[in-house]
Amino acid sequence: MRDKLTLLIAIVLLASVTATSYWYARSLRLPAGITLVRSGTPDFEADKIVITQFDTEGRAKNKLFAERMLHFGETDDVELLRPRLLSLRPDQPQVEVRADRGRVENAGEKVHLHGNVAITRAAHAAVPALRVDTSYLLALPDLDRYSTDQPVAVQRGGARISAQEGMQIDNVARTAQFMGSVKMSLPPR
Repeated sequence: MRDKLTLLIAIVLLASVTATSYWYARSLRLPAGITLVRSGTPDFEADKIVITQFDTEGRAKNKLFAERMLHFGETDDVELLRPRLLSLRPDQPQVEVRADRGRVENAGEKVHLHGNVAITRAAHAAVPALRVDTSYLLALPDLDRYSTDQPVAVQRGGARISAQEGMQIDNVARTAQFMGSVKMSLPPR
């Protein structure tokens, strides 16, 4: 009889703990449609940032500077104000990319640069300096491909190319394609 009473008390206590836990969990649950962070609200902000990327041997490869950075936790996207990317590889000519705004998507898979986009590559050996100006650039860093559907102006040494409907560059295949009304001027030899 005593064992049955102990078992009954244990069952009642367990049922009351379960019911209390269930009630507590239901009372703390947010109503449907309400989120703690509004959509499109950054979860992290930073001013005057400098991010250095290193290669596998621990040498600095690139440096990213920005006046302001906003990180969006829902999508893991990053927005940058006045980004400037500088390559630091000693075995290659220095490349610098500047823009008014930037948006990095999918952990760096896509980089959108907007407003006064300027790409410069320093001269090295017999290769003259290069400058590309446009208002928008899509970079796919993992594939080493770059494109724009906006007018573009390219200057390489004394040669100049302009295209009204954009360009596509595949840096791996070493190809560049210019679209629309394309004009090119080459300096005399």
